[in-house]
Amino acid sequence: MSWMRLTGYADKFGVHPGDKIRFYVNCDGPKNYDLQIMRMVNGDTNPRGPGLVEKPVKAACNGNYSGRRQVIYSGSYGCHKDEPELRVESFTLQCWIWPTTPKTHPKYWKHGAQGLMAKWSKNKGYGLFINEEGCLELRINEHKISTGAPIRDHAWHFVAASFNAETGEAVLYHEPQIMYALDPVIPPVKKKLAGVKVKHDDIPFTVACHVDRKDSSPEARASVPAGVVMGGPYNGKIDSPRLCNRALSRLEIETMKQGAQRGMSERRHSGPTDSLATAIVGAWDFSAGINTALGHDKGPYRYDLTIVNCPTRAMTGHNFTGHNFDWKHAPHEYGAIHFHDDDVDDARWECSVEWDVPADLKSDCYAAKLTTKDGDEDYIPFFVVARVGQEQSKIAVIIPTISYMAYANEHLANNAGGAELLVYRVPIMQHQNMFLAEHREYGGSIYDTHTDGSGLCLSSRLRPILSVRPKYDHFLMQAPWQYPADLHLICWLNQMGYKYDVITDEDVHYDGLARIKNYNVLITGSHPEHNSGPELDALHDYTQQGGRLMYMGADGWYWIHSYHPAYEHLGRGVITEMRRCESGIRTWRADPGEYYHQGTGELGGMWRYRGRYLHTVAGTGMSSEGFDISSYYSRTPESNDPRVAWAFEGIGYDEKLGNFGFVGGGAAGTELDIVDTMLGSPPHTLVVATSAGRHTEAYLLVMEDYGFNQQGLDGTQHPRVRSDIAYHETPNGGGCFAFSSIAFCGSLPWNGGKNNISKLVGNVLNRFMQDGPLPPAPKAAIKHRGRAAYDPPLNKKRK
Repeated sequence: MSWMRLTGYADKFGVHPGDKIRFYVNCDGPKNYDLQIMRMVNGDTNPRGPGLVEKPVKAACNGNYSGRRQVIYSGSYGCHKDEPELRVESFTLQCWIWPTTPKTHPKYWKHGAQGLMAKWSKNKGYGLFINEEGCLELRINEHKISTGAPIRDHAWHFVAASFNAETGEAVLYHEPQIMYALDPVIPPVKKKLAGVKVKHDDIPFTVACHVDRKDSSPEARASVPAGVVMGGPYNGKIDSPRLCNRALSRLEIETMKQGAQRGMSERRHSGPTDSLATAIVGAWDFSAGINTALGHDKGPYRYDLTIVNCPTRAMTGHNFTGHNFDWKHAPHEYGAIHFHDDDVDDARWECSVEWDVPADLKSDCYAAKLTTKDGDEDYIPFFVVARVGQEQSKIAVIIPTISYMAYANEHLANNAGGAELLVYRVPIMQHQNMFLAEHREYGGSIYDTHTDGSGLCLSSRLRPILSVRPKYDHFLMQAPWQYPADLHLICWLNQMGYKYDVITDEDVHYDGLARIKNYNVLITGSHPEHNSGPELDALHDYTQQGGRLMYMGADGWYWIHSYHPAYEHLGRGVITEMRRCESGIRTWRADPGEYYHQGTGELGGMWRYRGRYLHTVAGTGMSSEGFDISSYYSRTPESNDPRVAWAFEGIGYDEKLGNFGFVGGGAAGTELDIVDTMLGSPPHTLVVATSAGRHTEAYLLVMEDYGFNQQGLDGTQHPRVRSDIAYHETPNGGGCFAFSSIAFCGSLPWNGGKNNISKLVGNVLNRFMQDGPLPPAPKAAIKHRGRAAYDPPLNKKRK
């Protein structure tokens, strides 16, 4: 029995009371499953805490359902339905390719030859392929013609093939863009196929794959087109594919190629010359509509390709000069799409259960709990979000759903080299980790690389996200991370009896200030690392207009994200995009010229390098990370300042703050933020507690804070490896309190909430949630910090 026979997802993260939510369930084996709506309170099974806390909710959708197997057809490609003009007798196929896995090992690669351009399936049709030996291959029905010359990976090649049905002559061309001194010349390959006629079937024309089969099974309704299953996925870039309805001469092929290089494809055309005008069937220009899900055809028939599973666009083409790094300024140099065999934009499962959310349901964290009699189990988390203007509380918790998507189904525990060195232990795998390692079709996270080694920069929520589950411990700290870690905060709010609403990143992104302005205080999750520009705009406007922000974690506001506009017809925030550029903590790096987002066209990377420093949002910003153990805080003299002393009522000056917790054993751990006025912390910020001098050699300074490697960058030596708890006032009676550690929320529910971290946060929340502006600071107490980071005494470790 496999625990992961039961998986599912919802059509949205956040749902309003009175609206409908849909659940999509794969039940692979058992005949039936039960669904029960739960209100989620705590997702951590640590025996020293409250354990899993979930509250059944009476719901019309609760019940027993018939199970059915549903599968994900991953792998990106382009396709166009069968057309008379695509049923060519004679033809020429040509394109530029930049393959990443041309030679594949049959032990690990089950897909066979990789399709480049094809209308071919089961020995019928025509197509251009890379065969199992990594060589260019032309297929006409059952006939295969290969150059026999291996294709170099990560390099541009011009490839073409022609077939003259009257003479039976087929010609295959493979021309590397760059020839090295010892490279052999690859001559054209010619072969006579006397009497051969192209056999046609009513299958689509494809780019970056071929049709494997027609399939009438219920599962195949999730394929695109429905009932047509693709095979032979291609890994790599394709630029300027062309199809003509006769066998072109080499000179005519060159004319077509040069026409594309000169940017002729910027307009629709019938042909680069009069003689070719009647020959062109399709001339696809991937530099057009980069922010769409179409491959635009500039040929006479306008057979635009449907681009499936969101491959990476805004990719440098074969003619990239390096003079422009922004695809919007030189679109003709960005005519490539990078296809991957593990891309996925939407599982496209059939709806299993619908629920009309009651109009009076409390805003909170919920999940559809799926179980079978055999012990199978899965949860589908979602959040009930009050409508704008119908807020239910003074407090709002912002659920960092963009960060959930960034980490969705990450494979680092399985695939990252040296994972043991990173975490100072042998990582312990969860059921989800093992399942995802075997099921790459579920997609990965933005921390992963594709199977071809290129960075994964797009993530969809329309798939089972098995890392966003209660009871899931992340390998980095062998403790809750992201969603289950944020439930520590939810658990504490329930322990203390606070009334709160929950909202999501995407709500703030799309609704802006209107979404948050009616709340007295906003509380972040433990790790709001990934954010969009509109979301940060709204948070800035909120705090400037007197709103209060409690930053409950660390490594916030770090990476630039955007939602892909081409998928908004499926709902809000379906696909998020991030590019890892020239700095920051990166598990992969974007290639030169590929830093700008394909969806919005904005520069990717870190907000810091767009001039939007992390420290400006809540007062602190990322300084270091480590994943062995967590530490604790000591109060500073500034905690006695009359401006902030109220936060420490009931807490002794010499108390160890947070020398306990469910994430690493303390409140200061995993990833840490500090005050630095040089990087945007307001000059009047107070550092009220710090963990300086209490971290191990496993904690290292972030790479954007130093210019070259040297000794002394770890937690036992470097003064910036620490966490600062900080406070500052904002205009119009607002304020920000930053707790500056991802592990911090894990200390809140410790001992039933009876602890000094709980006391500190409670004091802050009780003050911040009150109506009206915060009391003004005593003027005599206001001091401005100089243009430097807080400089704690680190010459010797504090006891």
